[in-house]
Amino acid sequence: MFKNYLKIALRSLFKHRIYTIINVLGLSTGIASCLLIVMFVRDEFSYDKFHARADRIFKVALERKYPNHSTNYAVIPHSYGDVMMTDFPDVEEVLKIGGPVNNVVVRYTDPQNDIRQFEENFIIFSDSNFFHLFDVAIVKGDPSKALENPNDLVITRTTARRYFGAEEAIGKTLRFFNQDFVVTAVSEDMPPNSHMKFDFMAKWSDQFFGGPGPNFTGFTAHTYLVLKPGTDPEALEAKFPRMVDTYAAAQIEQVLGKSWEDYKKDGNGYRYFLQPISSVHLDPTHIEAKMKPGGNVNYVYFLICIACLILAIACINFMNLATARSADRAREVGVRKTMGSLKGQLVSQFLIESIVLTIASTVFAVGVMYIMLPYFNTLTGKQLAFELSGGVALLLAGIAVVVGFLAGSYPAFVLSAFNPIEVMKGKFTGTAKGALLRNGLVVFQFFISIVLIIGTLVVGQQMRYMQDKNLGYDKEHVLVIERVFALGEKAQTFIDELKRMPEVINTGGTFSMLGREGDFFGSQWRAEGSNEILTTKTMVIDDEFASTIGFEFVSGTGYSNASNDSLSIILNEAAVKVMGIDDPVGKKLSQVQRRQEGNVTVEYTITGVIKDFNFQTLRDPITPLTIQSTESIDGQPVYAYLRLKGKHLPTVVEKTQAKWKEFAPDQLFKYVFLDDNLKSQYENEKRAGEVFAIFSALAIIIACVGLFGLAAYTAGLRTKEIGIRKVMGASVAGVIVLLSKDFTKLILIAFILAAPFAWYLMDNWLKGFAYRIELGIGVFLLAGLTSLLISWITVSYQSIKAAIVNPVVSLRSD
Repeated sequence: MFKNYLKIALRSLFKHRIYTIINVLGLSTGIASCLLIVMFVRDEFSYDKFHARADRIFKVALERKYPNHSTNYAVIPHSYGDVMMTDFPDVEEVLKIGGPVNNVVVRYTDPQNDIRQFEENFIIFSDSNFFHLFDVAIVKGDPSKALENPNDLVITRTTARRYFGAEEAIGKTLRFFNQDFVVTAVSEDMPPNSHMKFDFMAKWSDQFFGGPGPNFTGFTAHTYLVLKPGTDPEALEAKFPRMVDTYAAAQIEQVLGKSWEDYKKDGNGYRYFLQPISSVHLDPTHIEAKMKPGGNVNYVYFLICIACLILAIACINFMNLATARSADRAREVGVRKTMGSLKGQLVSQFLIESIVLTIASTVFAVGVMYIMLPYFNTLTGKQLAFELSGGVALLLAGIAVVVGFLAGSYPAFVLSAFNPIEVMKGKFTGTAKGALLRNGLVVFQFFISIVLIIGTLVVGQQMRYMQDKNLGYDKEHVLVIERVFALGEKAQTFIDELKRMPEVINTGGTFSMLGREGDFFGSQWRAEGSNEILTTKTMVIDDEFASTIGFEFVSGTGYSNASNDSLSIILNEAAVKVMGIDDPVGKKLSQVQRRQEGNVTVEYTITGVIKDFNFQTLRDPITPLTIQSTESIDGQPVYAYLRLKGKHLPTVVEKTQAKWKEFAPDQLFKYVFLDDNLKSQYENEKRAGEVFAIFSALAIIIACVGLFGLAAYTAGLRTKEIGIRKVMGASVAGVIVLLSKDFTKLILIAFILAAPFAWYLMDNWLKGFAYRIELGIGVFLLAGLTSLLISWITVSYQSIKAAIVNPVVSLRSD
C-alpha cells in the first residue's frame, strides 16, 4: 500500500512540475533559513559550556553606584579574590586575570638577529591555576609549572606558528613592555565560543595591576570563583555587602578623607554579584571592560522567532498552493471515492505526497545552506561549520516529516472531505470557512513581512542617524596615529613635525580614542565648598587637541603653550551641572592622589567649560567629564590627531608613515580615520540591520509565492464570472482591478495589524540608545506601500492571464 501511495505521489509531483518547483523553492528556502539560524542560536547558547566545572564556575562582576547613576564593570579590585578564598568556605578555587592589554608590539629576535614583530591585542596576566580551572589543553609544556616565575609566558598554538613557524617554541624569548618573557608552554587556541580570548598569557602580579598594598577600590582584575558542589550562589552573594563594609570602608576613608557611612549616604556604593560563566556572553546587563564583546540575548530570541515565522510562512505557502490546485484535485478525489477509496486512505495519500515534497525540499535546503554558510558567517561574524553525521541526517529526516505533516495536514483533510457527487457534477466550489482560513493565512504572512520591512527601515535610519549626528566635534578628515607613546620623549617632536606638513591643518595629542569606551578612566573630585565626592570620566589632552578636534568652549579657555597647565582642569557642561558650580571658571577642584609618600590632596583650577560632546558611543548619555592636561600626567600621548585638508588622503598617510619611520624605524606604524573608527563601534547594530534586511526579503519572497498560488486559485474559481463580465463589456483593466482588490484588502488588514506591533518592537529597541530617531509615520507608510506594490506585482501575472482569456473559452461547458 505504501509503495502505491509513493508512486502516486511522485507521479502527481512530476505531473505538476511548476507547482512542485515553487513548493520546493519555498520550503527549501524556509528550511535552509531555519537551519542557519538554529546553528547560530546553538552557538550563542554554547559559550563556555565546554568547561568540566562550568556549572560551578562564576565570574564576579560589580555594580558601582554613584550619586547620580550606576555603572556595571566586569573587573573588580583584585584583593577581593584573596579575601573570598579565605573568608568564604563555599569557595573552592579563585582565579584572577588582568587585561586583555591591546596595541602591544611583541618582538622576537632569532639567532641570526632577524627581528619579527607584530602588534598584539590579547595579552593577559593570570594566576598560575588558569589551566586547572579552565579546560584549555596544553599541547607543549607542563601546565602546573607554566606560570611559576614572573617572566614565564604561555602562548597559543596559532601564536607559536606566527612567530616561530615549525621551530620549537619552548624556551624562546619574546619581548614586550620592555621585558623579556620566556615561553614555557603552548596551549590550544581559546575556543571561539568563549567569553574570553588570549594569545599571550603572563603571570599575574599584584604590583603591576594594583600597586603596593591591598586594593579594594580600584578595578583591576577579572575574578572567577569555583564554588563547592551544592553551594547556593545567591546565599554567597548575600555575604558580599558585609565583605565590602569590612575591607573597603577603611581604604575609602583613608583615600577620600570621608567616613564610609557618609560616603554611602551620598549615594555611593559597591554591589558585587555573580555571573554563571555560561551566561556571561549573553548577559543582558550592560557591563563595561569585558574581555570580549558579548552577544545580545534579545537578538538571539529575535532570530528564533524569525526562524519559526519563516518556516510557518513556508508551510502556509504549501497550504495555499495545495488549495490553488484543489479544483483539479477535486475530480481525482471524486473518482477515488466513487471507486471505493476511504477518507483515511486519501488522507494518507496526500500526507505522503506532502512528506515526499518536504524531504526533497530538506535535501535541497542542505545544499543551499552549504552554499550560504560562508556568507552567513561573514554576516554574523561567526565560524560556524555544518557536519552531516548520521544523527544530523536523522534529525533532518525528522524535521522533514514533521514539516510535511504540518504543511500537508490542511490540504489532506480538506481535499479528502470533498463530496464526490457534487464534484462529479462539476459543482465544486470552495467553502466559506476555507476562504476565511486562506485569507487569514495571507494576512498573517504579510503581517510578518511588514513588521520585518519596518524593522529594516528603522534600523537603517538609526544607523544613518548615528553616523551623521553632530557629536560636538568635527570627526571628518581626522587621521589618528596610534601608539605614539612608543616614541618616548620624541613623541611631542613627532606631533610637531606632522603639523608642518602642507596637507595638515593642525595636530593634537591625547590619551583617549573618541568613541572608545575603555579609553576614559574614572576620577574622583570634590568641588570647592562641597563635601560631596563626584566620580567622573577623565581624558587627557595636550595644548592643541581642543582646537584640532573642534571643541566649543561655553566659558573660559583651553590649554595653552604659553602657560603651565599642570594644575588646570577643563569640565564639560554635564560635570558643571552635577557639581552644582556657579561661574565655574576660576573655581577649584580637589583630588586625593596616592603617592609613595602617602595620600596627597591636589587642587586644580577650572580654566574652561566645553560644550557637551559625545565622547563615548551614542548608546550612552553624556556623563560628567573632566579633561586634564598632559602636563599634569607623567607620560606621553597615546594618540596623535591630525586635522587634514581633505585632499589626497592616501598621500598624507604615506608621508606620515615615512615620518614615523624616521623617528622609530623599529616600531610598527598604526593609524585609523576617526570617522571609520566611530562607525565600527556600531558593528553589532549594522549586522542586525543586515539580518533584518535579508530575512525581510526572504519572508516577502516566500509570502509572495503563497500569494501567487492564492491568486491562481481565485482566478480559477472566477473563470466563468470573468467570461460573463467580458461578454457584458468589461475591459481587461477592469478585470485586473476586480481580481486585485480582494488581495489589496488583505494587505491593508495586515498593515493595520502590523503597524502598531512593529512600533512597539522598534520603540523598545530604540530605547537602548541614548540618542535615537523618532518613529515617524513615513516609515510605516513606506513599508505598507512596499508590501502593497509587491503584492500587486505578484498578483498581476495571474490577473492579466485570466483577463485576456477569450470569454468563449471561459464559458465553454465542461
